[in-house]
Amino acid sequence: MSDAMTLEVEALIRQWQTCYRTKDADALMALASGDDVVLVGTGADEVRFGLAAAREQLERDFGQTDDVELTFDNLRINPAGDSVAFVYGDAVVAGWAGGEAFEMSGLRFTFGLIRTALGWRFAQVHVSVPNAAQDDGSSI
Repeated sequence: MSDAMTLEVEALIRQWQTCYRTKDADALMALASGDDVVLVGTGADEVRFGLAAAREQLERDFGQTDDVELTFDNLRINPAGDSVAFVYGDAVVAGWAGGEAFEMSGLRFTFGLIRTALGWRFAQVHVSVPNAAQDDGSSI
């Protein structure tokens, strides 16, 4: 991956982070690839296909939090040619909800990105947590 491509992808991820922190659903939707976007969160019902469903999820997230911070770590950017990239990393979502502090740590994410005429956009966002019932060193 070229240095320029890496910088562009990192800038997109920082933009996502800022938009999430400011709870700006419009700006986040502008970063989506289009109505083919897929958003998968950690909740059992958090599987969304398309812009309207993704917006609904983000607005639910934002409506349930007073203040939210999203941090990324251990980014790994893997290109697939010049117009597709996959990003893996670790994440923490923390903030305040209903007057109580919360933290969701140990999150893992994968982004599927495509380059469009408008620049890099999110085609897929998948956030997961390790299965707590599965011991280290075990595949089941």
